[in-house]
Amino acid sequence: MSSIEKEGYLSKQITQWIEKHRSENSEWFELCEKINRFSHSTMFTMTIHNNYLPELIVASLYIRAMSNFQGIIIMAERGMINEAKSLLRCLLECEFAVVAIDKDKTVVNQFVLEDQIQRRDYLKAYKGNKGIGIPRSEDSPSLGEIDTLLHNIECQIEKNNIKKLTKRDLAEKAGLISTYDSAYKLLSGAIHVNARDLEQYLELNETGEVKRLLWGPDVKEIDVILFTGAETMLFILTAISHIFSLSYDEKWKGLIEKYNSLGKDFNEQI
Repeated sequence: MSSIEKEGYLSKQITQWIEKHRSENSEWFELCEKINRFSHSTMFTMTIHNNYLPELIVASLYIRAMSNFQGIIIMAERGMINEAKSLLRCLLECEFAVVAIDKDKTVVNQFVLEDQIQRRDYLKAYKGNKGIGIPRSEDSPSLGEIDTLLHNIECQIEKNNIKKLTKRDLAEKAGLISTYDSAYKLLSGAIHVNARDLEQYLELNETGEVKRLLWGPDVKEIDVILFTGAETMLFILTAISHIFSLSYDEKWKGLIEKYNSLGKDFNEQI
């Protein structure tokens, strides 16, 4: 029994799969790595003004986007397709937020204020589960303190007319609703457990009976994942250039040209 069969993705043998996947998708990996390097160099050219909320929030989203993108590359090269899809969905959420703020700076106020709704929901969940055996620290708030916090938060929500800002709302504000209704929704299967998505782990015969379970490195969809990841980061970088008034050099032009070239070839194959 090989080490991949004993340890799965944690096996040292995974390096052989990495070489295989990178060889078969070399141009896409090369483009993504160039985008990653460009993203990092861009980060050090951003001037962030402490008192300007849109820049502070977008800079934070940008750091998360870069780590999501790097995670996608790491997962893809190992053939961890579902894990790469999960991170790709996270990257799309960053894209919706960054592009929405680029188009309308006032979105950031709603983005921040919505934290009150999340705090309220967390406190309600904590209160509802208090005393049923869930471990808590000694300095955890009492029921009375929780009630006071909830009251204050409810007052803030009502006073400021705070509404829940959904990912679909952000996608609409960003002008990316088609991306939300296609890629983002399709990727939900990698996050949420449902029967249809679990079919990918089964190999069926011609009569529909299960022949065996499918597991381990997966060679399928690596190009699709890298294509979507690259496109998403380019959208984010475009918004970053607007928000921070950056002028990109010839490297940016080269990235766009390479993406368009690979994207054209990719679309002709599907």
